[in-house]
Amino acid sequence: MTTRREIIAFIGALPILSLAGCGPGDDSAASCKPIVLGDDRECALCGMTISNFPGPKGQACLDSDETKGFCSTNDLFSWAWQPESKPRISALYVHDLSRTGWQDPGNEDWMDARDAIYVINHDQEGAMGHSPAPFSKREDAEAFASDHGGQVLAFEDLDWDALKTPS
Repeated sequence: MTTRREIIAFIGALPILSLAGCGPGDDSAASCKPIVLGDDRECALCGMTISNFPGPKGQACLDSDETKGFCSTNDLFSWAWQPESKPRISALYVHDLSRTGWQDPGNEDWMDARDAIYVINHDQEGAMGHSPAPFSKREDAEAFASDHGGQVLAFEDLDWDALKTPS
């Protein structure tokens, strides 16, 4: 016969047992790497051909091992901040403009979007207007803002208002 003490001990152990298998060995974000956005790849949000436009692009890795490509950082964040998208994302990547140029960002120059420093409200046109310009180095972001106008923000400070192009 099961004692009351055994039942209480079992119930107390349930939260610990539910964490089994959740250790550091299952890091899907670490296994997800940026992919090459080929000439025929369409933006997951607007459907435009990604390579047809200047400016930094974006990628979202999903828990399902699918990677979505975006024609701009504007479209990446517009998609990623949707309530139905947020829980499915394992990693976000953007072009690092500290290592590549605005006109034709390279497929090798990706960085974690959460680590980037962004310039918003600048004068450079991309696929979706004046998309946030991501940099790995703050001094590069500040130099870009000095040359092209805009405001320098950390990822944590980006919000819907930051995506709006000033008129």
